Amino acid sequence: MSWSPTQRPNVVWITLDSVRQDHTSIDGYDRETTPNLQSIANRPSGVAFDTCIAAANWSLPSAASIATGTYPEYHRTGYDTDVLSENVDTVAERFRDVGYHTVGVSANHYFSEATGLDRGFEEFKEIMPSEFVSEVPARTLLEFFLKIRTHSGGFTREKTKHRPDYLVNEIVKNQLSACAESDDPFFVSAHYHGAHVPYYPPPTWQDTFESDLIESPRAASERAFRHTADLHTAIGKTEAFTEEDWNALSVMYDTLVAYSDALVGDLFDHLEALPLDDTVFVVTADHGDLLGEQGLLGHKFVLHDGLTRVPAVVHGLDALVDQSDELIQHLDIIRTLVKRAGGDTDGLHGIDLQTEQRSHALSQRGPGIESALKKIWETNPDFDASDLHEEGLSAIRTDTFRFQRSNDSAELFALPDEQTDVSEDYPSKRAELSAELDRRLSEIDSPSIDTAAAADFSDDVKDQLADLGYVVD
Repeated sequence: MSWSPTQRPNVVWITLDSVRQDHTSIDGYDRETTPNLQSIANRPSGVAFDTCIAAANWSLPSAASIATGTYPEYHRTGYDTDVLSENVDTVAERFRDVGYHTVGVSANHYFSEATGLDRGFEEFKEIMPSEFVSEVPARTLLEFFLKIRTHSGGFTREKTKHRPDYLVNEIVKNQLSACAESDDPFFVSAHYHGAHVPYYPPPTWQDTFESDLIESPRAASERAFRHTADLHTAIGKTEAFTEEDWNALSVMYDTLVAYSDALVGDLFDHLEALPLDDTVFVVTADHGDLLGEQGLLGHKFVLHDGLTRVPAVVHGLDALVDQSDELIQHLDIIRTLVKRAGGDTDGLHGIDLQTEQRSHALSQRGPGIESALKKIWETNPDFDASDLHEEGLSAIRTDTFRFQRSNDSAELFALPDEQTDVSEDYPSKRAELSAELDRRLSEIDSPSIDTAAAADFSDDVKDQLADLGYVVD
């Protein structure tokens, strides 16, 4: 599936939800969580980037940045509106407009028709519980139920223990097989549930890292599920968490990463078996998850490397194989691919990785964490949120420092320490990065956007989002 520079490549883009880079094998993690990603990266046309920085720390703004190739400050989705403006072009439109067949598959309510992120896809399938019957072939559904202990929550009525990624993977495989029958190039983008809370791996996977557990796999999985099924209550109690609590959360999170990696391996093998040439295969994550850093679980509150530093594996782009140590962003991979496809790159915020190098990465988190904090304070009125920046937050990151600023305050961190403000120790570095942040933000000229637009989520979807730890008005 290598890519000739004279041909337009097919593009397969896989987004795994909530997978942090430092819990992957490609980052040297001590548990073998991602052997398939490692194998893909180790191929002659493969590369795993050490430092890929997401544009945002939770699904909606990050998915919107991936879908548009622009920063949250520009598209505003998940920043101060729930719906992508018609005035912002999508990457799928850019591919479609140069003759690509475009297909979207999603297990995430934020990558959906309701948020406008489906725009530009000629086919778009939302693999949600309420759409299973209409979107999933009967044979695939039957296989799913027969393998429910291997690919979902087993025989339980607890709906949040079930996971849709087996169905997503089978749908993507079917779509790729159909695409292979056409001479047209294609762009397929799929968003998987990944390692998203609540942490409850399929039962047959729960003993994957049994030797690292300090209680039985079943007890640990139930403990991890209990804490992450009611995320805000759990955050309010983290100060009282025991060794067993942290152990269960870490191991079961890693088990979900390993399960996701197995699906990626299955998908890549399927793609390799198809009669296709010149196909680029990208696997990344929209963001990571916190596992106790700053007393937090899940995501959405801060711009910590546990949330913004994500895996990025690219196969089929020979020009990138020696660039694994470069600082990159999703937007850079997107611009590189759109340019190679012959698409319009005007307005894209990334760089062409084949000709440019990045020295700074920008991440943003909008305002609006007050509702989530209120939920935490209901459990723990003494929870300290003084360093969480209730206003909108932007961060500029280099290989060694991160400077972040909101209307409340600003800090400089010397990585990997993300707790100690070293502004007084490095005043010139703080001034340099503050000026760089000003410059980057001044270059983002957002179009006219209706910030009052709200996603038309059904009550059922709102309930599902609440189950996933989101506060939905």
